Amino acid sequence: MLSGISLRRMLSRATAIFLSLLPSWAFAGDQPPDWRLNARIVAVGLPDVAGVREVGRFHVGGPIPGNPEFLMATREGRMLDPLRVLVAVGSNFGAPADDPALEVGAILSIDPRAGKSGGTIIVPQDLTGNGGDARVQLYTAQSERFLNRRYNAGARTARLAAASGPRYISINNAFGRPWIANAPNGLAGEGSVTVIDPDGAPLANAPSREAGGVFAGRHTDREQAPKAQPSGWLGKLLNYQASGQLTSGGMQTGALGTAFLGPSPDGSGFAVFAAVTADGGVVQIHVQDGVDGLAARGTVSAGRGIGDDPGVIGLAFKWNPDRALYIADPGRDRLVLLELEDDRRHFTVARTRTISLPQFDRPVDVAAAIPEIANPQFSSHTTLAGGSDLFVANRGDGSLLRLSQDGRLLARATIEVPGVGPLGADRLRAIATSADAQHIWITIGGEVPGFPGHEGALVEVGAFDEHGAAAATQETQSAAADANLAARGKQVFQTDYTRRMGLGPLFNAMSCVACHPGPGGASTDESHFARRIAHMDPGSGRTVPIDHPNSPVARRYTLDGGASNATVPAAMPRQANVISLRMPLALYGIARIDEIPDSVIEAQAVSKGDGIKGRAHHVVDGQGASRVGRYGWKADVATLEDMVANAFANELGVTGPSVSREAGAQPIEDDSAQIEAVASYLRALRLPDGAKP
Repeated sequence: MLSGISLRRMLSRATAIFLSLLPSWAFAGDQPPDWRLNARIVAVGLPDVAGVREVGRFHVGGPIPGNPEFLMATREGRMLDPLRVLVAVGSNFGAPADDPALEVGAILSIDPRAGKSGGTIIVPQDLTGNGGDARVQLYTAQSERFLNRRYNAGARTARLAAASGPRYISINNAFGRPWIANAPNGLAGEGSVTVIDPDGAPLANAPSREAGGVFAGRHTDREQAPKAQPSGWLGKLLNYQASGQLTSGGMQTGALGTAFLGPSPDGSGFAVFAAVTADGGVVQIHVQDGVDGLAARGTVSAGRGIGDDPGVIGLAFKWNPDRALYIADPGRDRLVLLELEDDRRHFTVARTRTISLPQFDRPVDVAAAIPEIANPQFSSHTTLAGGSDLFVANRGDGSLLRLSQDGRLLARATIEVPGVGPLGADRLRAIATSADAQHIWITIGGEVPGFPGHEGALVEVGAFDEHGAAAATQETQSAAADANLAARGKQVFQTDYTRRMGLGPLFNAMSCVACHPGPGGASTDESHFARRIAHMDPGSGRTVPIDHPNSPVARRYTLDGGASNATVPAAMPRQANVISLRMPLALYGIARIDEIPDSVIEAQAVSKGDGIKGRAHHVVDGQGASRVGRYGWKADVATLEDMVANAFANELGVTGPSVSREAGAQPIEDDSAQIEAVASYLRALRLPDGAKP
């Protein structure tokens, strides 16, 4: 006899088949496109692989950027490098298990860039002595050094580890740390959700004495509640009273997913995470006050009974303009949407809706098509940016769907894995979107051809929407196209500009190569030195900028009033009494500065023991985003492209579109294209053979 779920699944398939047989005109324009995404195999050897998450950038003001030791963990090649990917796996990778009665498991930190030049990463099955190989690192595991008691000996969950049967990952990039959903006792036993420091151990100096960094079962339910939303430290100190849970619920079964909800509505400023458990319930975890319920058991279904393990149950949180939690419901082929409000103490469910589509086939995970990375209160890769669509991962047929927030299917995609072809049934485990929203990280079970004995893989595909797939993943970008762009950049770099090509009216030279011979080298010729000018008050010593067209960079030449390219010396502003000469530097390797993460630069802005420290200069780049400056006067330029644009404006006077072309001159692209080309040339620029850096 068929179960109810089996019958519904058959009816859903029958409906889809029926619709496909109708005349094509009946649904013209309603059929979503179906794309094929070529996957790059990043890493193999990930047994019982589950959740995946790109680390992302931690916002200034949170505990990781605010702690020099923690901040060092975000440096390139380190555990929480923003571009690395965290993966949950069912192996300890050589770390001795602390409790054999509990599930083993680990969170690995993988550098997806490392597999580009060296091929697919084969993860060693013992990472405890990997000789400093930075491509794959053991972040945390079910092992003694990662137990809650390391920093929280008095906690009720002191014996539990940061990762034990880990399933899912969410990160509070706004003002916190990584959180892990675990099933340490399998699906039917108590679950846990952990918050961990950069060293892989549960939270040190935890706000909750009862939980420390591990919330589990019914051991860490809420026991106190705020009276109001006080202001001032004394008001907060006196604000709490003994209380039972505000909403009933707990983690009596394994935790299969978790998502960041932002700061608590009680005004305390502490983080709250949602977690979904194997019995289909949803809880909320206040990092200081413990666990409350959110939605009752059975809200979602793990599958055909608790024995049908979906691996993960994914969540994504919409925070703006309304609050809503999207949850995968693999057992019922749908998404559940919890519309949230609050009572100024904790979150409550205002309304529950569902999204059902014929294309759903055991949806196990959801991800923001554009993750929230900018807001310092809600930034997390489990949070939707304003208006973002959602990606849905179907474990049943291995497909990906793109949905609007109201549940409209925008596009479907099939994953093409090298040596496998279309990803088949029951292979897909979990998904995550990159911070730049250009590609998707996917974990898959089983072996892939060419890597026998290495079960489980991390792959990358391009993001997609109703208009098509992303132009290219990082792996598939055309090397020939890059080379052609760099060659055009070299041509632009060596071109002598004229009046008709946009030169002037104020400039220091007619070409880039004039001041950077080689091309791309330094020049000690004083006539090539840039002159930075200002006015200093003789009495106060205060330096102020000069309001003059030839300031703050005083260009040496100007075009005469005729139609030719004749030049005359440019007048120095009379107010200038401070002149700073700047030698044109060699440009070899300068593009690599643009690759240094903000966190690495910020990590150096600390005292080295002598009381002296620097300050990272945060500026706005050409795209309107705030980031650490890298180039120019006092690091006031954010990116390589911005630096090139500044050089065109300050050194050549090229600030607007070219209006015509010189007869016989080599063609020059429009300004944005030539900036891109020169930047590409600088990225490819290498020291000449035999030259010393």
